Amino acid sequence: MNFLADTADTAAASGSPRICHLFTSRETGGLEKHVLEQCVWQRDNTEATISVIAHPRYRAMFPQGIQFIGLNTDRSRRNPLLNLALLQLIRRHRFDLVHAHGGKPASLMKGLRRFIGARVVITRHNTPNPKDRIASHFDHRIAVSHKAVEGSSLDWTIIPNGTSVSTTGTYPQALDPSRPAVISVARLVPAKGADVLLRAWRRAEVGQAVLYLLGDGPERANLEKLAAELQLGDSVRFAGYQAQVASWYRAADLTVIASRYEGGPYTVAESLLAGCPVVSTDVGYVAENIPAQYLVDVEDALSLAVLLTAALGDLENLRDTFSPYIARARSKLTLEAMAAETWQLYRAALAPLSIAAD
Repeated sequence: MNFLADTADTAAASGSPRICHLFTSRETGGLEKHVLEQCVWQRDNTEATISVIAHPRYRAMFPQGIQFIGLNTDRSRRNPLLNLALLQLIRRHRFDLVHAHGGKPASLMKGLRRFIGARVVITRHNTPNPKDRIASHFDHRIAVSHKAVEGSSLDWTIIPNGTSVSTTGTYPQALDPSRPAVISVARLVPAKGADVLLRAWRRAEVGQAVLYLLGDGPERANLEKLAAELQLGDSVRFAGYQAQVASWYRAADLTVIASRYEGGPYTVAESLLAGCPVVSTDVGYVAENIPAQYLVDVEDALSLAVLLTAALGDLENLRDTFSPYIARARSKLTLEAMAAETWQLYRAALAPLSIAAD
């Protein structure tokens, strides 16, 4: 059997390459947002055919014009049925390029790459990963931050997560306009460090400021209990999941990130694009995009409390300090910047194919 279908010649003749994004997530967060926004941009700005292979639970997330191909990706990366099913889908659709997002998709493509004619691009979305032995099998590697590949001996193309933020929308009804507003936008899971944030908030001198936790998740009940134990009262409010978070960024005085680990947290880009300063733990690409004096070590609730006190104590100075960083974000952390750089890497991967863009 000839596994090496000559997809390159077909794409070159048609001028419309077939691009497939592969992810194997179980939850919805930054990686899934990244894939969705890349797909929509590629659909709207290129002549390529854009497809996604993912678990059927994500089908409704992808709009018209993007071919969604459901696959039970919850099975182990070593499961022969998963590997065979993925191989059959890639060969059946004769993709020219497969973009594998995350460790498990990269591992799957490592085993299948010899049986397909498609080029493969991988993206590392999270913190340093020791599995360079997998990444070393690919010629085209993207990381969303320098920190995500810290210590790697391989060459990586760093393309920071960028996004777009709506400039319209009404003032959040749940936000008290008479008091300074600090927001944390994160799923309520241990990795996001909301417990550290609550302990820091208890120690900080925040005056009349209110901390709004925007997000939901399995840790919500535990965090509400912790807030009660810390006697935080109405200075902390659990706002739950917010579909229109852009208006919160525009209305807030400060965004705080207390994560234990991240890759390229979209919260940073979204906040800066909306003109809102950020205080954060030193995770992902945060250090590359905000002033060093507004960074703290992971798990350091005391230092975070000190930063929150300083930031809220002089909001005018805070805004002045962040002004050049906000301007830079509006140039470097946009969806257009991220997607265009990714497309250029696709062009290199598919060379000498000619792939058309509007």
